[in-house]
Amino acid sequence: MLTADKKSYTIHPTDYKRAIARGADFYIRFSNFTLDVEGALAKSIRRYLEHYDLNYIKNEIINIVKELANNAVKANVKRIYFKRKNMDIGKIEDYRAAMETFKDEIYTAGNADYFDQLEKSNLTVRVSFKTTDNFLFINVINNVPLLEQELSRINARIKKAYKYKDISEAFEEALDDSEGAGLGLIMALMIFKNMGMPADSFRIYRKNKLTIAAIAIPQTMEKIRSRIKIAEEILREIEEIPASPENIIRIQKLCVNPDPSIRELAKAISMDPGITTAILKLANSAGYISLKRTETIEDTVKVIGIKGINALLLAAGVREVVDQRYKRSESAWLDSYKRASYAQKMAIQLNRTRVSCFTYLAALLADIGYIAMLSLKPELFRKLQEIAGFKGIGNSDLLEEISLGLSHSTLGGMILKKWNFNDSLIQTVEYHERPHRAPKNLKQIIYLVYLADCMVEIDKGRFRYESIDEDVTDYFNLSDKQSLKLLHNILRKAHEQESGA
Repeated sequence: MLTADKKSYTIHPTDYKRAIARGADFYIRFSNFTLDVEGALAKSIRRYLEHYDLNYIKNEIINIVKELANNAVKANVKRIYFKRKNMDIGKIEDYRAAMETFKDEIYTAGNADYFDQLEKSNLTVRVSFKTTDNFLFINVINNVPLLEQELSRINARIKKAYKYKDISEAFEEALDDSEGAGLGLIMALMIFKNMGMPADSFRIYRKNKLTIAAIAIPQTMEKIRSRIKIAEEILREIEEIPASPENIIRIQKLCVNPDPSIRELAKAISMDPGITTAILKLANSAGYISLKRTETIEDTVKVIGIKGINALLLAAGVREVVDQRYKRSESAWLDSYKRASYAQKMAIQLNRTRVSCFTYLAALLADIGYIAMLSLKPELFRKLQEIAGFKGIGNSDLLEEISLGLSHSTLGGMILKKWNFNDSLIQTVEYHERPHRAPKNLKQIIYLVYLADCMVEIDKGRFRYESIDEDVTDYFNLSDKQSLKLLHNILRKAHEQESGA
């Protein structure tokens, strides 16, 4: 159970970073899966994998280890549950009877007593890290052995996991499971398949009085992003998406002219009433920063400049194509405008005014793949979001990759590539939810878009400050939660004031 308790783990040796640098073993031990423990695991795994140049899989491994650690704690709670019920966990009749009510009593009812008792017991979980010449081993160990029926159930789930093509197929079955652990294990295995990991890289077994969930990561692992076939509908959609409208291409050419005439540019824009309306609306929106409200295109060009016009032009053109092709998603666009507002304001605060227009555009278009995917496979996409909420996952990118072979961020990059947008914009959209993969030359902009996106998700109650990538918070000196909340509140209030909310 995830709780906001005091520090509730031990790490040995204490200086685990030095242990990693020396190639020495280390471990984290805990009784309960608290926010402290979650943070310690994430930091340790990031540092461990980055040391071996395997940081490109760190988010996936973190999610798997968190799931396994949660399951290990759950197994220990089960022992306390049986003891308090005065039932014998080794007897099949007692096991079946007790498990009928286990999930409801422990989790649905939020019975914290069982988890409090864990702290007083000798039941612990240890996540150990060991390095050999060929492999990195991460083992999740709890000090109670699996029962035969538990091991059989796990092996059955492992077999099923390799048959599922779509994680949503497993969702209903997991919800019906009396222990509530089925989906997490299946997710872990599907992530392994999607990463291109060998089949024997993951196993769960008994050893003496221990249960061990073992992950073996080859040090020579090739950087294969996915071996799951991308859904045919998605690929076909990329091919069928129309090119950027001719009128926008024509106006863009004027923008790149080394000495464009403001009047000439304004005239070209004004020839298209739809684009004129869209640009004026964007320029005067709460999201876009300008010195004063503008009433004409010529005034707008004067106030926000050629770069600003080019950014708004691209944004208006994308929305025109998207709204014509896909079911309108006004709420997604409202989120996009807020994200753009937050990102641009932070860029200006960092004295990055020269790239603030680009940052605004990148943040505005960051979820273009989300809008397309939601329209193409609405039932599946809603199911993935439901699973993400059920499992407490910050965003559904990981589940999208498992089920569709790519995330909505990757799809967004593919769409922008189809429209011949520049590589910087494409990469910012592709990596905005995986900032640790940001190219060095785009790191700050991607971090800004990522942070703005996190804040929008927090506003909607779908994310929390503790889950924000620590590389990003460290980069902006926002490691202290209060400083982060203060910045967020300032941005939110400014946006609400500008939008009249």
